[in-house]
Amino acid sequence: MTLTIKTNNIPRETYQIFQLDEKEQQQVRKQFDYYNEEELQEQNFFKYKNHWYCLSDFLRLENSDTFKGWEGYSSDSYFSGVLIKIQEGFMGDWNVIVGRYCS
Repeated sequence: MTLTIKTNNIPRETYQIFQLDEKEQQQVRKQFDYYNEEELQEQNFFKYKNHWYCLSDFLRLENSDTFKGWEGYSSDSYFSGVLIKIQEGFMGDWNVIVGRYCS
């Protein structure tokens, strides 16, 4: 089985909920309704392909031969999902490089 990873290697900013506009905050609160308000304030989010992701929902990858160079993943199905690489941003915040994998 062949594994395909697609990425454009462009860093994306992460945001805390207070940095989002009102419409985006509503979207995030609805999508991540399993977090209470206090927990939401502590999370970092990013948007990829018109979908919000939370860094806490990614599983950490260590010494993975399959996903070499990637730091975390979130599965969409048994055969596909989203990969991330985390980078420190210019102002001490975090950026992520996002990729999709499928087999």
